[in-house]
Amino acid sequence: MNRAKAAYDAACADINNEGNNQQPDFAVGLEGGLEKQYRPQMESERQNQQNMPEELWCMAWMAVVGSSNKSCNAAKAEGDKFSSEGKEQTSKSWGYAKTGAFLLPPALCELVINENMELGHADDKVFKRVNSKHGGGTVGILTDGEIDRADYYVHALKLALIPWIRP
Repeated sequence: MNRAKAAYDAACADINNEGNNQQPDFAVGLEGGLEKQYRPQMESERQNQQNMPEELWCMAWMAVVGSSNKSCNAAKAEGDKFSSEGKEQTSKSWGYAKTGAFLLPPALCELVINENMELGHADDKVFKRVNSKHGGGTVGILTDGEIDRADYYVHALKLALIPWIRP
């Protein structure tokens, strides 16, 4: 949410510096992250064993902030009765979504949890790559290129746009 707001504020500043008194249509913020969770079938086993390794699930959050102006709502679903007429053009709407999550391999979990290594650096070490977090990302190497970082975020972005598709 903070990244989307910062992007929105920066766009407003740029527009205002150009002498316009307008607002951007949309601003997007995303944040990748890791969650410690156990697979459901492991929960009972974990309670019986103290030395079960922790698991990390990779996911990302998407936040979109936008106005309710006509251009934002031009993409609304066919047949939707929403109209921005009469609405204050300065009002902001928010949309949020989360990507699907996937379990990281034990070697990555080990480096991230026990050595406090950032996922991108752990990925580089385990898979002998350089600066992978700016390429296909961890999801790219784990899916053998079937899903890259950009693909991974697309469905969450589409879901975060629901407030403008079905206002």
